[in-house]
Amino acid sequence: MADVSDLAWQTLALLLAPLVVALLSGIDRKITARMQNRVGPPILQPFYDLAKLMGKDRKIINPGQVAFALAALFFQVLALATVVYGGDLILAFFLTSAGSLFMVLGAFSARSPFSHMGAQRELLQVLACEPVLFLVILSMAVWAGTFSSDQLGGPLLFALPLSFLALLPLLVIKMQKSPYDISHAHSELVSGPQVEYSGPYLGILVLAQWVELALLLWVIALFWYDEGIAVSLAGKAALVLGSIFFVILLDNSTTRLTRDRMVSFTLTVGVCLVAMNMVLVLYIGPEVGW
Repeated sequence: MADVSDLAWQTLALLLAPLVVALLSGIDRKITARMQNRVGPPILQPFYDLAKLMGKDRKIINPGQVAFALAALFFQVLALATVVYGGDLILAFFLTSAGSLFMVLGAFSARSPFSHMGAQRELLQVLACEPVLFLVILSMAVWAGTFSSDQLGGPLLFALPLSFLALLPLLVIKMQKSPYDISHAHSELVSGPQVEYSGPYLGILVLAQWVELALLLWVIALFWYDEGIAVSLAGKAALVLGSIFFVILLDNSTTRLTRDRMVSFTLTVGVCLVAMNMVLVLYIGPEVGW
């Protein structure tokens, strides 16, 4: 009976996670507007936008666009489900990478220079994010002795603080915020790899992005654990909200940097942070009881 109850809670979490991301996106817009001395849209604006997209006419350039959009959403949902149901983090990593790749292929399928430029920049973001995310997951598994997301209990935040810091630039990139708002580049490309999508098919890609961001936030939440359920949930929520608030502050206090600087920063600073943390865990951690 307990297993059925756990399965029900996991299914509920899977369904609610993208909606929570959309709500956080609305809060993000509101906070950003206040920082810029504006009123801003309603907090529920992302839901209104998605509903409006789903109600528009179905216009496509080629059938491949639809297939790639659906594949992007499918693999992102599979990746999130893998983590939520306590599966292998490495499997989830490859599934979400496949989802990102299908979004890029959808952009390349359109004969548009803006779409192709957005796709190329999206590939650069994948290059900047994926190696660091892979190493962070590896460091979590080295410390915990398992890749299963439901067996990573323990003080990950205290054992792997540098790995956690390495995740923050990835969150900036996935939330499309300055200084690494590269692929969408709102003042230049408007929608980046999504520029040739419209209506419900653009809505599918928006859903895929919500699910992808939900997966990253879930990984961030794994860094906090407590035996008490209430304390554990409160700590996870504080960690996620604190990370998002940091990204919002960074977005409103910096300008967009170049693509080269984004890739060089994540692949040097991010990789070095994770590597140093793994050295601490492997060679110093056992002496201090990690």
